[in-house]
Amino acid sequence: MRAVLHQDIVALACCLLVLPASEQGRAARRLVALTARADCYRTREGRVHPLYGNGTLSSCCQSVPKAAERRLDDPDYGACLIRALEAVLAFRAGTAASG
Repeated sequence: MRAVLHQDIVALACCLLVLPASEQGRAARRLVALTARADCYRTREGRVHPLYGNGTLSSCCQSVPKAAERRLDDPDYGACLIRALEAVLAFRAGTAASG
């Protein structure tokens, strides 16, 4: 997976907002894993993945429904931002399958 920027976390959080809270953690981990696969594909094939983009979370999130970005004081959006960050940190730590 390529470097994770602020807009990547926002894009992932907006994708999570359309899902029930009980599904958000699993969906976040899945999108992070798909992003990593897309980056491997990009490196190997020399072009972006046809469904999951160029190896950035923002690109991968274009393939799924998402809500509009909300204010930071919105509790549901805040929870989704936290889940997005946790999924990325777990992936980077090699513990994406846990939790």
